[in-house]
Amino acid sequence: MQRVILFLMLAVIVVSCNQKELEQLREENAKLKNEQSQNEEALYEFAQSFNSIQSNFDSIMVKEGLVTKITTSGEKSKSAQEIVNDQVNAIYDLLLKNREEMEKLRRKSGQLSKKNKDLEMIIERLNRELEEKVVEIEMLRGQLAQMQYQITGLNEKVDSLGAVTYRQKQVIENQQTKITEQDSALNTVFYAIGTEKELKANGVITKDGGFLGVGKSNKVTNDLNLNYFQSVDKRKFHSLKIGAKKVTLSTPHPTGSYQLHGDKVIDSLTVVDPEQFWRNSRYLVIIIKH
Repeated sequence: MQRVILFLMLAVIVVSCNQKELEQLREENAKLKNEQSQNEEALYEFAQSFNSIQSNFDSIMVKEGLVTKITTSGEKSKSAQEIVNDQVNAIYDLLLKNREEMEKLRRKSGQLSKKNKDLEMIIERLNRELEEKVVEIEMLRGQLAQMQYQITGLNEKVDSLGAVTYRQKQVIENQQTKITEQDSALNTVFYAIGTEKELKANGVITKDGGFLGVGKSNKVTNDLNLNYFQSVDKRKFHSLKIGAKKVTLSTPHPTGSYQLHGDKVIDSLTVVDPEQFWRNSRYLVIIIKH
């Protein structure tokens, strides 16, 4: 009898333990299902944000291409200005959208039950691409300003973007300085004026043999003494005072691109067509005779 009672007591204890374990398993299973559901939802929204960011990047590239096409053509009509303005504003709108989508990606990644290194690497890469694109677009804006394209309506967008760090600002400023320097270098030309004796003495011209030794011609030396030259911006250089009886241009400049003024005394030289005038040489050497 005692054995029967002991057996029944043990059976009750075993059933009680199994019941507790079963309840615990059910709770853990429900928790896992809930986590799985949350993970699936977070991953789905992560994928949506990722696709949106990539789509925005693609749109930005298309708009950049259109802006570049217009600006390289040199067209600055009112309609061209409006198109460039609209496209640049649209690019900044897309950058702002990508900034918002990046925040969504970070939030969704944080909602996952376990950290996912692959997703973290994706976020890091996209964020790096976004920051690089911001720098690139800021450089484009600087180039447009140099080319005198008026871009309006960007102040709040640039402030809202708030993505340009101090280091990136330095990169942008350095690039814009380079652009300015390159632009200045491309448009810098040089001129020297003086008598034949003065130009020879200062290493500007040298006597060099003409055809079959018949006669002699003045030719610009290969090793120019740039200290004797004046540098000017060809876009702003329009005329030069001379005041000499005889004037000879030693450097090659098309005759229709300039005019000499004066009768007995040549008072001045006027550049009529700068592009043609400086086409063959960035140097202007004028030999005068009083």
